[in-house]
Amino acid sequence: MAKQFSKIGLIGLGVMGYGLGLNLAKNGYTVYANDVFQASIDRMVAADPEHIIGVKDSCDILKETNVVITMVPNSPQVQEVIDKIFADESKIPADMIFIDMSSISPVATRDIAKQMEAKHITFVEGPVSGGQSGAMNGALTIMAAGKKEAFDRVHEIFEAVGKNIIYCGESGCGQAVKVANQLMSAVNLVGMSEAFEMITKYGVDPTIAMNVIKNGSGRCWAIEDRMPQILKGNFQPGFKIDLHTKDIKLATNMAESMNLPLPVTNLVAELFKTAQNKGYGKLDNCAIIKLYEDLGGAEVRAKE
Repeated sequence: MAKQFSKIGLIGLGVMGYGLGLNLAKNGYTVYANDVFQASIDRMVAADPEHIIGVKDSCDILKETNVVITMVPNSPQVQEVIDKIFADESKIPADMIFIDMSSISPVATRDIAKQMEAKHITFVEGPVSGGQSGAMNGALTIMAAGKKEAFDRVHEIFEAVGKNIIYCGESGCGQAVKVANQLMSAVNLVGMSEAFEMITKYGVDPTIAMNVIKNGSGRCWAIEDRMPQILKGNFQPGFKIDLHTKDIKLATNMAESMNLPLPVTNLVAELFKTAQNKGYGKLDNCAIIKLYEDLGGAEVRAKE
C-alpha cells in the first residue's frame, strides 16, 4: 500500500528524537529536522544526508510539509513549539497534522488538543516506551490517543518507528498510560534496589540472586533489563534519573488534580529527587541503587 505521507517535520533530536529521525528516513520519508542545538541538527543530517534535511528555524518546516512531530523534554517546550510554528495561522498548511511524541502532562495534552481543534489542526499524541534502544531499532511501544480517525490516518508513521502501537482513547489517555508506565518502572527500580542492597550486604552473590528472581514472582522489567547493567557498574544513561524524576512528578501532579492519595508514589518521588541532589541526575535511572549503596555500604556488582 502506498504511503499517504512522504515528508515529515521532526522537532527535538535528543536521545529519542535521533532514533525517530533515523527510522523515519529508513522507511522512506524525507525528514525536516530541527532542534534548539545546531550540533544536534548537524548530527542528524550526517546520519542520513540523502533523506534528512536540517532546518534551523522550526517555522520553516511548514514550508515543506503539513506533518510535524515533536519529541521534546516537557510540556512547556511542546507549548513553545506550538506558540512559535502555529502563531501565524495564515502560514499553517491546509490539512495540518501535529503529532506530539513527547512524554508530558495529560492535563496539558488535553489543553493542547483544544488549541489544535480551534486552529483546525489534526492532533494525535504518541508518547513512547522502549528507551534509546527501542528508538534506534524502531521497536518502541507507542501509546497513541486522540480522535480515532486521526490515529488511523497517522498509523503508517507510527509503524515506521514503533513495534507495539496501541490506541488508548481520547486526548490525554495516551499520556496518562505513559505516566502509569513510568511510575511502575520507578517503583520496580526502587524495590529492586532495596532488595539487592539487603541481600548483597548479607553476603549473597547478586548475580545468583538475579538469576533466581528472574524466574520467580519478583520478576519485573527492572531486574531483567537494568540489573545486568548495575552488576557491570554501567550507569551510562539510556534514560536519565532527571527525566524519570520529571515523569514521576507528572504522576504526583495528576493524582493531586484528582485529590487521589498515592503514598508509594510520593515516597518514590522523594527518593528520585534525593538521587538528583546527590549528583546522580545525569546517570541512568538504574543508578537509583547508588542511594542504597551509600546507605548500606555494599556495592551491588558481579563478582570477578
